[in-house]
Amino acid sequence: MSEESGYHNRGIVIAAKISNLLCSLKPSTYDEISPKLGYWIEHALTEQSVDADDLVERLSPLAWAGGPESNQAITRFLKQFRDTPSRSEEARSFVVRLCSRVFRWFAAASAENLAPWDGVFAGKVTRWGGGSFIQAASFVGHLIECGVLDRELVRRHLIKPLISHHYTDINDVGRAFRVMAIYELFVVARNTLLRGLLEPEDVQVCFEMLNPQIRIHGVAAMDPRNLDVRRDTHSGASRRNLTYLVRIFARFTPRG
Repeated sequence: MSEESGYHNRGIVIAAKISNLLCSLKPSTYDEISPKLGYWIEHALTEQSVDADDLVERLSPLAWAGGPESNQAITRFLKQFRDTPSRSEEARSFVVRLCSRVFRWFAAASAENLAPWDGVFAGKVTRWGGGSFIQAASFVGHLIECGVLDRELVRRHLIKPLISHHYTDINDVGRAFRVMAIYELFVVARNTLLRGLLEPEDVQVCFEMLNPQIRIHGVAAMDPRNLDVRRDTHSGASRRNLTYLVRIFARFTPRG
């Protein structure tokens, strides 16, 4: 028998099974697939047939390749998987590491000169161009909304990398990709973000960037008027902070 086949290759097979199940996870398939996916992840980690770091590396790119339905289903699974009372510590740690890996990858990609997909990505952080960066922003937004990311990590490294750029051209394509990424983050996780995760001055910069007059290839960038900012909250401090942020939001919303 070839040395390349056999029991020692079990990790490759199981990791591929986990990846395929995760790729198939959507709201319509959730009830069928999520128990099987949970079983194989727990099995792989507790039996040590798959190295946890290798599995994180293998699954992280899914954040750059899925669609809105996949993003929602995958983040829902990660939260439920982590919060299951019988879950092993290895499995809980895996979820934390996977979510942190995706988030840090996204933050690093924010520093890159974002461009449309051109098929050349050697040495780049971003997968598949600026369009995939927007997709990753949607995924990160769902992770934030589900509460599976460390709040301090989000507070320090979510918005600053997106707004710390100098542009000489208002129609710079990289600026447009960042604007759309910010828009996706607020669409998915707006109320969580506005309850203490973002500094008011950073929110103000975000809404200034969400200017419908900014255009990319003749198409208007995302418009802050389409964002639905709810004002319900519980703590007095959060209420005061949110009221201030809503006033900022109102400055960029035309009357009438």
